[in-house]
Parts: sequence; C-alpha cells; structure tokens
Amino acid sequence: MMAPPPAKHGRILQGEEKVLRVLGSRKKWSAVLAGVGVFATFVTVALATHTPFNFTTTPLGTGNLVDDVKQNSDRVKFQTKDPTDVRVARIDIAPGGNSGWHHHPGIVIVTVASGSVTFTHSDCTSKTYGPGLPNGAVFVEGGDEPARASSTTGATNYVTFVAPHANPPVFRIDDHDFPGCP
Repeated sequence: MMAPPPAKHGRILQGEEKVLRVLGSRKKWSAVLAGVGVFATFVTVALATHTPFNFTTTPLGTGNLVDDVKQNSDRVKFQTKDPTDVRVARIDIAPGGNSGWHHHPGIVIVTVASGSVTFTHSDCTSKTYGPGLPNGAVFVEGGDEPARASSTTGATNYVTFVAPHANPPVFRIDDHDFPGCP
C-alpha cells in the first residue's frame, strides 16, 4: 500500500486536518481557562475585602434597654429615644485578618486590649489604635458609611454594641456592594 502523496501548497490532507482541529480547540480551551483564571482572581480579591477573614466574634452578653435612657454626667452624654439592644463581645483578629466592609446600626465602642487595629473609613482614610499608640486604644463606629477593621499583628478587642431594637437583634450589616479602597 502506498502512502498518500505529500500535501501541495495550500492543500491539507485528511490527517493534517484532524491535527489542526485539535490544536485549534486547545487554543480555545487555553483562552477560556485564562479567562476563568482572571475572573476568579477578581472575585477572590473582591470577596477578600468584603468578607471577614481571621476575624472571630464571641458574644459575652446580650440584653436590651426597654426604656429611653437620658444620662448626662461629668461631661459624658448617653441618650436613647426608643428601646435598644446591647451586646458586649470579644473580637479576636488574627495577624492579617480583617472585618470586611460593613457598618453598624446605632453605635459601637471598641477597646483594643492587645495588639493594634487599623480602622479604615469609606473615604479610605485610616487610623491605627492600640495600647500605647498615639491614637489611643479606643475608637467609636456608627452610621451608614462602610468601614473596615484590620490587623497586621493580631488584636484582642472588647466591643460594646448599642443598636435600635430588632427581633432578632442586628449588630452588623455587611457592605458587599461597597467597592473598597485601592
């Protein structure tokens, strides 16, 4: 049996056609896989800045104030106009951890007991808090603007949440749609 004659310029033999189809499909699959890889990277980066990571909240106590509160003592004022929910919690942030972008109904008072916490506002300004640091070891959160707490060294925090009454109580709202800071 004789082998088929070699292809002339501009003509492709049957076996060569099959090889070219396989090579063409490999290029398409490579392009698809590269596109999936790029998309996955963007999703990972987006979720990494919006989802708590190495951030553990342990509630220590939850209760409610059923009556309005009006306290004004020694230049400190505390007032509620309706029933409120109160929670005290310990929040541990492991090295490299963060809270993800979020906000709180009502107010939150955070005491950094050990380590340091960098609190970043939605305008991308930030301050670092911790024992012995220039900004002190306490900060206050509140309002509808997204914010993020992170720690490069790790931190232990004791946090008091005071929020409008809800059933069940709501102390945190994740801001998945906030684009974050560069």
